[in-house]
This record gives sequence, C-alpha cells and structure tokens, in this order.
Amino acid sequence: MYRMILSDLDETLLVHHHVPKFNQEAIKQLQNVKFVPATGRSFPMIEEILKEIGTSQKAHEYSICFNGGLIVENQNAKILSFQGLTFAQAQQLFDLGKNYDVCIMIFTLDHCYLFKADPTEIARKTAQKAAFSVIDDDYIDFLKNEKIAKFLYVKPDMDYLKCVEKDLPEDIKKQFSISYSSYRYLEFNPLGVSKGAALKWLADYLHIDCQDVIAIGDNYNDISMLQEAGLGVCVAGAHDDIKAQADYVTEVDYDQGAVKEVIEKFILRGDSHDEI
Repeated sequence: MYRMILSDLDETLLVHHHVPKFNQEAIKQLQNVKFVPATGRSFPMIEEILKEIGTSQKAHEYSICFNGGLIVENQNAKILSFQGLTFAQAQQLFDLGKNYDVCIMIFTLDHCYLFKADPTEIARKTAQKAAFSVIDDDYIDFLKNEKIAKFLYVKPDMDYLKCVEKDLPEDIKKQFSISYSSYRYLEFNPLGVSKGAALKWLADYLHIDCQDVIAIGDNYNDISMLQEAGLGVCVAGAHDDIKAQADYVTEVDYDQGAVKEVIEKFILRGDSHDEI
C-alpha cells in the first residue's frame, strides 16, 4: 500500500507554474497518503503551489527543495535537513562559468542571483514569483556569509550544457552532484545530494518503507528518486532515456493530467506495481 507520493514540479505537476485544477482535485482525494513536492526550486518559490495543493503551513506536511538539499516541514518552514555548498565551492564554479556561454544562477535559502542574465531566465523567474536579483558585477564576495544552496549554469540548449559538463575538470566532477532539469539547467549540489537521497531520508524520518513510495518526474534530476521509490513514474513527454529508468510511464503528458492519472490508477483504484 502506497503511503507517500513525491512529485517533481516543472513539467510534471505544474502547468504554467500553477497546479491545474485536475491535479488539485486528485490530490485532495488522497487519504493517509502524503503528497510531497520534490523540486529544484527554493521553499519560498513553492509557497503558492503548497496553497494550491492544500499543504501550506501545515504540520506533518513536507517539501523537498534544491534537488534534495533542503527538506522542510511546511508549518513555519521548519528546516529538517539542509546540505549546501561552501563559498569556496561556489567560487570555483563561478570562475569556471566565465569560460562558457551560460547564465550563472546561485541560490541561497531565500534568494536567487543571476549573473550574465539571460532574458528568458529573467522572464521565467518573474513567472515563478522568485525573489531574485540580476547582478552586473563579476564577483560573488557578497555571498561569503550566506547559506548557498545550489549553483546552476543556465542555457536553453541541452546539447551545449552536456558539452560543458564533459569539459569540466575531473576534480569538479568529483566534488558535486551534477544533474539537469527543465532542459535548460546544469545543476550543482553538494556530493551525495539528490532527490533519491531526500526520498530515503524523509521516508526514514516518517517510518515509511521506500517500497511504499511513488515518485513522479520527467527529467534527469528525477532519476535518483524514480530508482529509490517502490514505484518510479515518468511522464509521457519525457525523453526516452528517462522513461527507461521508470517502472511506469503515464499515458498522458504533464499538462493533460499525468499526476492525476497516477493518483487514480495506483491510489484510488489501487493497482499494484505487479499489475503494470
């Protein structure tokens, strides 16, 4: 019996940065099954989303942010686990990023900073209602005393980003958990941080067997949680190499109700993993 669902947000649960009514209604039918967003976004960026799914400011309801770097109990934004980058690590990535044709994005717990800002990313952050600043300076010393959560290279060109990753020095590749999301982000988290690790941490915290967890996603930063969950689900519109990591691929894409489909099939109707 499934007791918890972890869902990615962008290109999985959300349509135009909001939870569509069909997903909201399906989530509200859940009984004794926790619904946990698992996202690369910061916690302040998902407050409106939590209101839409009915878990905002509620005790015993949870969110996974920064690809697993932050795990929060929603009431009073209580931090249960945080794993961030050191300033020295951020400086390394910042200096390297100057060599590439990318926008650089750095997240602290509650703010986002854009360097070499891409206009499409400014528009995206505005639509996401993120607290962000565009920085024209070529240094990050002002972040020395901040809690740095995540570092990204941004370009809506996955082939280019994959070339950047291949070009990175080996000592960088060994220092960080590197992943992709939204087909525009090359993301750097502390080594060992992933949505899969966060799934396991939260399941242990709640005394839930990982086999009783469903994980739903669409992108490379979701693969670890698809593999860790008892049932890993990929939405229909994802790339084939991500679908290959899933136990089940939805019949419809995210904007047609993929999350709704999973809730109805495996929770409300009660289909099991063995019946796939």
